[in-house]
Amino acid sequence: MPQNTADIVGKAGTNFTITIDNGTILSAYLEVPNQPIVALAISGNDQEVTIASLPAGDSTVRLDLVWAPGDSNATVDVGTGSAKVSNPKPIIDDGETPGYVELFGV
Repeated sequence: MPQNTADIVGKAGTNFTITIDNGTILSAYLEVPNQPIVALAISGNDQEVTIASLPAGDSTVRLDLVWAPGDSNATVDVGTGSAKVSNPKPIIDDGETPGYVELFGV
């Protein structure tokens, strides 16, 4: 996945949070090619995960989600930190689980 198609781009090593505005995150994992999968801390009313250190190059966050009746699609955003979300912001469709957020560390 090239940098120009990533959902979120930032400087390698930076920390930031990823937020969604609908759905509930049950578990979240950082998946880096050829590295062990890392469980991520969930906060923000179960709608935010923390990336402690953005890996260089391609990586993915897997969000295991549950959807309540009436929930709509979830917009992905950056809560805190200096990483930048793509424009337009990525969407995880209502009912989709897991949802994936593609990252790129420069």
